[in-house]
Amino acid sequence: MGGTIERRLLIVAGEASGDRHAARVATALKGLGPWSARGIAGPALAAAGVAAVAPMEDLAVIGFTGVLARLPRIARAWRRLLDEARRFEPHAALLVDSPGFNLRLGPALKRRGIPVFYYIAPQVWAWHRSRAAAMARWVDRLAVVFPFEQGLFEAAGVTTRFVGHPLLEDLEPEVDSTRLRGELGLEPGARLLGLLPGSRPGELHAHLPIMLEAARRLRERVPGLGVAVALAPGLEADRAALETAGVRALSGRTRALEAAADCCVVASGTATLETALFGTPLVVVYRTSALNYAIARRVVTLPHIGLPNIVAGEEVAPELVQQDFSAARLAVLLEGWLRDPQALAARRRVLSRVRERLGAPGAARRTAEWLWAMMP
Repeated sequence: MGGTIERRLLIVAGEASGDRHAARVATALKGLGPWSARGIAGPALAAAGVAAVAPMEDLAVIGFTGVLARLPRIARAWRRLLDEARRFEPHAALLVDSPGFNLRLGPALKRRGIPVFYYIAPQVWAWHRSRAAAMARWVDRLAVVFPFEQGLFEAAGVTTRFVGHPLLEDLEPEVDSTRLRGELGLEPGARLLGLLPGSRPGELHAHLPIMLEAARRLRERVPGLGVAVALAPGLEADRAALETAGVRALSGRTRALEAAADCCVVASGTATLETALFGTPLVVVYRTSALNYAIARRVVTLPHIGLPNIVAGEEVAPELVQQDFSAARLAVLLEGWLRDPQALAARRRVLSRVRERLGAPGAARRTAEWLWAMMP
């Protein structure tokens, strides 16, 4: 399809989900013709054949203040990328998410004559719509994963295409519900509550203690309730605190828990969208430092922070943010669901609107084809 000329790509993915999504695009490119790629890559991109010139972990930060601690590493990654761009002479750059880095890197690459393809748009619709107009000056093509984004960026002058959401590519639980419940030792018919505190250490420390206290209270009020926490790779929880709350820790079972639980408590992020796509009722929670929250309040313009609510255009999952995120409030909300099957069923029905709005699978293939067509 693509001839025999090898295309050269510079790829930048600054965190784990971007690494996975970019790797699917790289895999899809293999069916279009010969290519080679270098850049900032994690394990998924490396497995897909992308040579790393800087480790993905250098860009993995959380919050506005988290950037400060990693500034030396970020600056080093920046220099290495631009040096590599000069030596490698790529036909295009594929920038994936990571707006804190890529919104600065993109213009620098464009000034060096490198066409820029951006996949998974920065959420300027949440915090700074004027950034969309600025992107028009240096983004050659923008592949967006939410349908409402296409009109927003096109109105700002960016060549944009909705390609579908990558979560629809392989959203499958690691094991089925029967096996997971067996691993947890649950009695038939017992309720299961899933806790997903986040994938970063800061999120774990901010969210898990509140979740555990809510779980402890619920286990006193809901007979036979099983509770499990999904721990991201590399994270370790306080085992004593887990035992006190009667909570089982799970590794490598995040999606299985999202799918099998009767309801979940999920830190704001991609996991909220995954849980919603499984049709599992959820509460979206988030707490950060007072400084980060004060800054966010000044720049975020949306009424919701949870992706299911943003996609649906209405509240399909309650949100408890900052001081509203307390064990007492969380326990009361969840107890109402866990004691009322009709309430859970009603929540599942409204969550179906999220999947309806995200279109069909195939985002990686459509993105790869559009990217390939851009390169000479």
